[in-house]
Amino acid sequence: MNARLISRFPFAFALAAGVCFAAGCVQPLGPGYHFPDRQAEIRVSDKSPGRIQLRVTDELVNAGDRPLHSLEVRLPEGPAFGERNLIVRVDGAEVSPQGSSPVDPRMMSAPFNPVWKENETRSIVTEWELRPRFSARGTIVASPDGFFIADETALPLWQTPMGVFPRGGTIPGRELLTVTAPSDFRVLADGRPAGQKAEGSQVARRFRSDSRNEYRPYVVAGRYEEKVVDTRQGRVQFWTFHPVDAAAAQTAAARLASSMKSLEDFFGPASAVKTRVRIAESPVNLPGEFTAASEPGGASFPRGVLLDPRDFQEGLASEPVLQLAEYELTRTWYGWRVRPSPEAQILMGRGVGLFGLVITAEGRGGDQRARTVASLIERYDQARAAAPDLRLMEPPEGYSRAERISTGYRGALFFVALEDECGHGNLKTALRDILSARASSDTGYEELRAALETASGKDLAEMFRKWLVQPGIPDEFRSRYATASGATAPQ
Repeated sequence: MNARLISRFPFAFALAAGVCFAAGCVQPLGPGYHFPDRQAEIRVSDKSPGRIQLRVTDELVNAGDRPLHSLEVRLPEGPAFGERNLIVRVDGAEVSPQGSSPVDPRMMSAPFNPVWKENETRSIVTEWELRPRFSARGTIVASPDGFFIADETALPLWQTPMGVFPRGGTIPGRELLTVTAPSDFRVLADGRPAGQKAEGSQVARRFRSDSRNEYRPYVVAGRYEEKVVDTRQGRVQFWTFHPVDAAAAQTAAARLASSMKSLEDFFGPASAVKTRVRIAESPVNLPGEFTAASEPGGASFPRGVLLDPRDFQEGLASEPVLQLAEYELTRTWYGWRVRPSPEAQILMGRGVGLFGLVITAEGRGGDQRARTVASLIERYDQARAAAPDLRLMEPPEGYSRAERISTGYRGALFFVALEDECGHGNLKTALRDILSARASSDTGYEELRAALETASGKDLAEMFRKWLVQPGIPDEFRSRYATASGATAPQ
């Protein structure tokens, strides 16, 4: 964990270090498991258009100090994924997972019979079929011409057992992802290409990754036409189902390559290799996130954006579409590299994503930052007229769609206020520290405050209390940007 955050909790870390030293860190000190290997298979075919078959084989080793009778797992449950036949087998024997959480219907308990003893290995196979439906974020979609999977819960997420000094984690030591699709599909997936094999009219493409991989698996596939545009700031790759307008693509590529550079300057490199921005057309309509659900929207994948077909009709170079793309690109860091905790989905998800518009505006210079902040305030006021904004710490039962929109805008403005109070450099340092310390883990407002107070040397208790709990935005903040005028915020 990053030293800046460690310094916030010296006693806890000293205690853990002392116990670990006394035990020699050889014997396990609590319940848990080691997750060395995963093989995931994703298959579509022309015979079942719009359906996605998945099969995941996980190898888990009981690395704790006691036998385990069951293990919790978050399965791809819920209306966004449609009906499917779920089968779970442990060492070849079928088991029946049972719901284990009154709040999250996707959380299940997988029983072990016989009991899972220390140092024993279990092979767990999960099979199911996705029939994607209209969902709040459009993170899993499919049609006869293509499909898109970019949801952290699309594959099983094993949960670390409860206890003192537990072991576990959701990221396997190594992973082989096989995507089988029609031979005329282009396929983009996370990991290193590891060869392909023809299977009749299908092609199975393999991708390898390991625990050092910064992002969860995702797949973009379809009968795409490709257009690559080189700009001064980097390369932008367009995948569309119809030819894209050359002039619009050139304008959009120049803006988005520049925006990606600003985001990387702020959050850090998006990849160990030179980043290429990818813009793909969704095979189906996507719901708007900050407008009516019937309006065109988008979705994110690492270093890339999936746009509604209607976004291309509106024009790639239009300001609403460009800002929508910038919002989704920001989710590469806060959404993919670190995941907002359940109660921080608005603050660390939507809030950071919208603050990405301010970061990219700062990169363009001039009065663009002030204009963008004024635009966010205007959109916040409009959203608040439809539904009141609420606490930025969302309760388990959640908010209505309209409440999430208005509260999301306030979350973005909170980051603007933090930048004004603590300075651009200190906010940049804090958000980078969280990315370093919480990689592939959940994060929330506690980590944000700890990192920012460490970076700035300021006591932010009162500021956090005011913005997190109280509705509305402070008058002095509003007056600071009252003279600026802005453009349209994203959809």
